[in-house]
Amino acid sequence: MTLAMLLIPLVAAALMLLTRSVGWHSALAFMSGVATFVVSLLLPGDPGISLLWIPIFGVYFELNPLGAASVMCVSASLVMVPTLLYAAQKVTDRRAAFMALLLTMQASLNGIFLAKDLVMFYLFWEVTLIASVLLLGIWGREKRRQAALKYLLYMVTGSFFMLVSILAIKPLSGAASYRVADLLAATTQLDVATQTWLFLGFVLAFCAKLPMWPLHSWLPDVHENNHPSGVADVAGSLYKAGGLGFFAWAIPLMPEGAKVVAPILMYLAAFTAVYCAVIATAQTDLKRLLAYASLSHMGIVGVGVFGLHIVGLQGAIFLLAAQMLTTGGMFLISGILYERKRTFHLDKYGGLAKSAPALAAVSLFILFASIGVPGLANFPGEFMSLMGGFQSNPWLASFATLAVIAAGVYGVNLYQRLYQGEQTEATWDLKPLEVLLVVPVIAGILWLGLAPNPQLERIADQARLVERSLTMSQPPTEPDGQITLGEQP
Repeated sequence: MTLAMLLIPLVAAALMLLTRSVGWHSALAFMSGVATFVVSLLLPGDPGISLLWIPIFGVYFELNPLGAASVMCVSASLVMVPTLLYAAQKVTDRRAAFMALLLTMQASLNGIFLAKDLVMFYLFWEVTLIASVLLLGIWGREKRRQAALKYLLYMVTGSFFMLVSILAIKPLSGAASYRVADLLAATTQLDVATQTWLFLGFVLAFCAKLPMWPLHSWLPDVHENNHPSGVADVAGSLYKAGGLGFFAWAIPLMPEGAKVVAPILMYLAAFTAVYCAVIATAQTDLKRLLAYASLSHMGIVGVGVFGLHIVGLQGAIFLLAAQMLTTGGMFLISGILYERKRTFHLDKYGGLAKSAPALAAVSLFILFASIGVPGLANFPGEFMSLMGGFQSNPWLASFATLAVIAAGVYGVNLYQRLYQGEQTEATWDLKPLEVLLVVPVIAGILWLGLAPNPQLERIADQARLVERSLTMSQPPTEPDGQITLGEQP
């Protein structure tokens, strides 16, 4: 089952390139999306796969759905069902290539979630980056090349430092392989200085992809210039995997390094949450507003992760899974609105609820979920992330809570500008295809909001391992208690 999460999208991508029929594209997209989602539901309890790949370097092809991986795969696969279907209908220029890249990105994202070998994780990370850059650079809007170049600059720089840490971690620790189990047994015994330097290598990559201030400025430009259908933006929302990288790799492997750096990162995360929520209230472009709102959510994820408390860690990963549906759903709504108005400028909207009441109701529902209304998807993760932050730094977590208030402001303001007031021009309500797009998103939002416990329990299994790593590691120090930077164990 685990391997099928990669094979289904990749086979569908190959078939996309072999057919020119629009009808076949839609059918393949729908069947691939549904099949991947069904398989994701069967992941819990699956033994995974572990094969020795490159013996000389100790690299394994190892995938396992234990812990947070299965939750992330279910959320991502669910939102990709309408995304693939909409892309097959709305992308007309080189559709087959676009769809193949989108499906490749889905397979690589699943690889990121499921990988239990650090080298495999890095390879999937890079393949996803290549696919997302091509989707932007070839099918984006007017300033796509500038946005793609900026995106690449941030991502390649971060990936370089992560690669340096990956190359160093096995020889420095003496681990038997790059599998997470072998690394955990060795890296936690490294001295604090070595752990800190290794941890910093991951920080640059994961903070840029969380993303978090000051490594965030690429995101609004990318979303503004992605394909106007919103489908590439949805895939990009699934690729905010920096929080998962800290949770699954950097913190458990270098717990003492995490303790040194995490307090600083928590300040940056809290600032990101509040700053980006405030900036969102002033945006006049719909996709830039959604980008800053997403950044604010990622700041709250960071508060949960860097609080290094089990409740916050659980909440942060749950919020990552939930925002796939809420942020992804809002970007699908942006594509639906663009089809009606051919612009994302909010001044061109207004009063749409009069002629499109169903669209207005669906948008309000997803917007409520996005800003953390209780009973909907984002609320459990936001609440637990902030609660975990309070265990570490009550004042900083209190400051981060201001982002929740600002979210209410930009959420209400956005709905009013789109659907209330004077109707500038009548439009059509939801079409049958658009109903098919929003139903899975609404179902997922209710599922995570009303029944979060099964998913939280799966995340908790892995969170307890992270917590154990943080509490049990006892790296050697200098006799006087001081750490010498650069000293090897």
